[in-house]
Amino acid sequence: METKKYTIIARATPLGQGSIGVIRISGDKVINVIKYTLKLNYLKPRYAHYLPFFYKNKIIDKGIVIWFPKPNSFTGEDILEIQCHGNPILLDLLINNILNISGIKMASPGEFSKRAFLNKKFDLTQAEAISDIISANSKAAVFSAMNLMNGKFSLLLKELKKIIINLRSQIESFLEFDYEINFALFCKKILIKIEKLLKILINIIKYVTNGIKIKEGIKIILIGPPNAGKSSLMNLITNKNVSIVTNIPGTTRDILHENIYINSVPVEIIDTAGIRDTDNQIEILGIQKTLKEIKNSNYLFFIIEDKISEKHLFQIIKKYLKKFIKKIPIIIIRNKIDITNNIPGIIYNNNYTIIKISTKTKKGISILMNFIKKKIIYTNTNEDQFTAKERHLNSLNNIYKYLIKGKNNFLNTNSIELLSEDFRLIQKELDSITGKFYSKDLLNNIFSQFCIGK
Repeated sequence: METKKYTIIARATPLGQGSIGVIRISGDKVINVIKYTLKLNYLKPRYAHYLPFFYKNKIIDKGIVIWFPKPNSFTGEDILEIQCHGNPILLDLLINNILNISGIKMASPGEFSKRAFLNKKFDLTQAEAISDIISANSKAAVFSAMNLMNGKFSLLLKELKKIIINLRSQIESFLEFDYEINFALFCKKILIKIEKLLKILINIIKYVTNGIKIKEGIKIILIGPPNAGKSSLMNLITNKNVSIVTNIPGTTRDILHENIYINSVPVEIIDTAGIRDTDNQIEILGIQKTLKEIKNSNYLFFIIEDKISEKHLFQIIKKYLKKFIKKIPIIIIRNKIDITNNIPGIIYNNNYTIIKISTKTKKGISILMNFIKKKIIYTNTNEDQFTAKERHLNSLNNIYKYLIKGKNNFLNTNSIELLSEDFRLIQKELDSITGKFYSKDLLNNIFSQFCIGK
């Protein structure tokens, strides 16, 4: 590929002044840089040398230099790292001077990591973990990104692929030697294995979905009728006076966002306009924005007054939230137990979790916070969790659709040929996650989001 024709160079440290600035060079011309900038013919590999740096035959600085000969380097190519003083002018002088050597160019964003991937130093999911480590905004995100980097996701995919290849082999063998196989028994065994594969896939999809939550943070949206206590609850959870609280219905007419950390996990709390039938155009717009915001949230806290009957509650849910019920967990918050004289508590049933609180007296708030920590935060942050991307989830969902379609077609037609084609598409989709099968556009899109020098 074109990227391998040139030796590349870039700063590996952020712009601005600092005590140290690092320049990274990768490619076949590294030996020329050693001769030109260090005035040496050879360096001991993987050893820190304290040396002078030359600019047009004049010493411009002194610092540490490390040479990593191929293939035992990050990119799989010769790499030279120069650690000088972190003056931006000094760094620019050194880089521009090295660019005078024929065959060396400035690196594009993510080009070092891209070369490492192309040289099979890691798969595509591990390459993506590098940007996740750099951009992690919480302790949980750092450890989850490292799990991705260390191959936890790759291992799951490898096991999944092993099962898929085994199934494909059996299917292809039947197509070649069907006269030697009991067809009814074969169909039964294949369907059992497809069901097993679906269960494994569902668990992986769950892991990946949680990984996206860890990377992007968990979004909890507060909705409900006007004056139910959404804004008061927002202020209690965030421990800030974020939302205006009044007895006037429809006070909150826009979406309010507040970011907090719970057990080192970023959580976004979203306060919304009260849901009710109204002719007020501003309120109507606020309600429309609320329903749109639900689609981007991970959990829905539906706040109502405790005096509302179960029948009325489910009428409201049916009217406004029916299409979200299977897509997002809904937690019912029965507020104002100080008026109904009920005790705080939590009730689990098959459909919803119900928590009884009073935002006025703060009774039950500790129960709610423990629920958030144990059932939302902890559930989504176990030690084996890894960060993930939307493209991973999209590919896994595509695999799930292929499996369901293949199973149903097989049940209806008993066509081995159609099933074989479905499994070919499944394996191709799986290979696109790890990068065994990739397009140039996919690589450019992924690595262009990296910083220059990485």
